[in-house]
Amino acid sequence: MSINPNSKQINYEKRIVAFVDILGFKQIIKDSETNKNKLRIIHQALNFLKNQEKPGVWGLQLAEMEEDAQKRRLTDFDLSKRTSCTCFSDSIVISVRADDNKVNEVTSTMIANLSYIGAKLLTEGILLRGAMTIGKLIHTDSGIIMGQALIEAYELETNVAKHARIVISKKLLDQLNYPITTKRDRYPYHQYLNRFEDGCVGFHQMIYFQVLQSWTGMKKGKLKSDLKKVKQTIIQGLDSAFQFPDTYDKFRWLKFEYDKIIILTDGVKQKIYEINENISGQNIHYSYTDKFYQKRRTKRPVAK
Repeated sequence: MSINPNSKQINYEKRIVAFVDILGFKQIIKDSETNKNKLRIIHQALNFLKNQEKPGVWGLQLAEMEEDAQKRRLTDFDLSKRTSCTCFSDSIVISVRADDNKVNEVTSTMIANLSYIGAKLLTEGILLRGAMTIGKLIHTDSGIIMGQALIEAYELETNVAKHARIVISKKLLDQLNYPITTKRDRYPYHQYLNRFEDGCVGFHQMIYFQVLQSWTGMKKGKLKSDLKKVKQTIIQGLDSAFQFPDTYDKFRWLKFEYDKIIILTDGVKQKIYEINENISGQNIHYSYTDKFYQKRRTKRPVAK
């Protein structure tokens, strides 16, 4: 290998970086060899992630709808000209230049877009796990990525995230607007981030529906349909984990977070029942209880 002395100089930049991967990817690939539906889903999911490499998709559409963004200069939330995105296998790395001290704006748009990506994939049964941090990074258009920030994001995703969520490093949190003492302190990301029971701060794929439920582009029928798909993903995950306690724990966590989502319109979000909840019997499937209540909801009184 020879080094060209006239090649363009490359320097580390201050960047916010997210490392995200698909949970259970190995099993999905194994299943896809005999299950054409799984093959279709994972192929579409990977194509969708690959499409995120186009800088234009990281615009400010999702952030500009928020009142907290509209009170500021909207162009500061546009990431389309400072975002690099690289997909490989089941992972995606997104990084955005933050050297102009617009960390709050950059973080807002990144989180809004990542939540959209996560919600889109979750309706297809794909769970994501990841981490975000800030630090020195080289991320070129050719796909070269190197730097301590990437290592930290990867280690947080691998060792800390555990569930289907994206956690935020303390290093990044220290540069965000906390505590919030007045409405002027708020940025769009404040509606997405939560302090989980294990102490981590982050967001999960379902928060997209809570934050954007009043958006004109989020029609009631579409919202109801998407949440039904999410519910079925969780139920199927719970019922397929008889021999896999770790997998069961991940879907139990997801059910717990699903239960906490606030949807203001009645009848849009359906409950996920516990096994045999208010039903006599010793059934072992969540799907059985769900079907029982589905039949009860659709049953019509007989006309006299």
